[in-house]
Amino acid sequence: MNATVGALALSPAQQAQERSMLFALAMDLVMVVAIVLSGIVGGSLTMLAEGARTSLGYALEVFTVVVLRRIHRGVLADLEYGAGKLEQIASVAIAAGMLLAAVWIGANAYGVWSGTRALGTPIGLAGAAIVGMVNLYVNLLAWDSVRRSLTADASLIMEAQLRVRWVKLFCSFVVSFGLTVSALSTDDVVVAWADTLGSLFVAGYMVLNALEVMRTSLPDLLDRSAGAAVAEVVRRALDAARAGYEDVTRLRTRRSGRITFVEIELAFDPALSMAEVARRVGALAAAIKTELPHAEVSVVASAAAPMIENAPQGAR
Repeated sequence: MNATVGALALSPAQQAQERSMLFALAMDLVMVVAIVLSGIVGGSLTMLAEGARTSLGYALEVFTVVVLRRIHRGVLADLEYGAGKLEQIASVAIAAGMLLAAVWIGANAYGVWSGTRALGTPIGLAGAAIVGMVNLYVNLLAWDSVRRSLTADASLIMEAQLRVRWVKLFCSFVVSFGLTVSALSTDDVVVAWADTLGSLFVAGYMVLNALEVMRTSLPDLLDRSAGAAVAEVVRRALDAARAGYEDVTRLRTRRSGRITFVEIELAFDPALSMAEVARRVGALAAAIKTELPHAEVSVVASAAAPMIENAPQGAR
């Protein structure tokens, strides 16, 4: 009964996002098993590399789905600053998985070139090529499912999933092409180059994508400020309201997922009524949210210290 109530509480967009990810996971499970088995039986480096990548990626995707479902059902509501950091952790974990898979691919490609790793058999390579084509089609369906479920306010987890799905689709295309060349060729040199270059190209693409994810996620995990663009918006709002307060005693900004947190402490004239201070605080917060619609603005008001007679200018 509780599960039914929880399901009914979900918005149509949330239900669509969960369905798309569960649909993708179901297809991925079948393909992970098929890819690993075809790589082991066929001896194709490209397919083994794809199997390592998809297996690690699948574990991360399961974690992502669990987190997304908890977010949608309010289980993580006790995270006072939102689930943005948890989403960013998931993104970094996905990126780390990409880097690990890329290193594994590179090591095995070196093994083929150095002669320490044997090439696959013709029948095994042909079977791997067939599985590769099926995997390409499945990744196309999964990518399209996630893409169509995205909305303008989709979480970082959904955006990371779309990015990962695109990488998987692109990689599966390159893998399928390399496997087809390997299966059709009778020259061992051509087979070796096709089997390794395709894998290395995929590995390089994964590394670039992983570094981009870490570049955008790690600074926010370390509580870096929200950036110059946000600071400029806050500065303009403070300048416009300069006549309404005495001094800015504290100003901090940071991000948590899509949400930007702005914390301001202002000193006001002690002679002002509480109602007037509240009005000015509200006007300032509204001005900031006009340009930063996803911001949560906190303005703390305090009484300005009285001016000391004959004190040097600016000493207050």
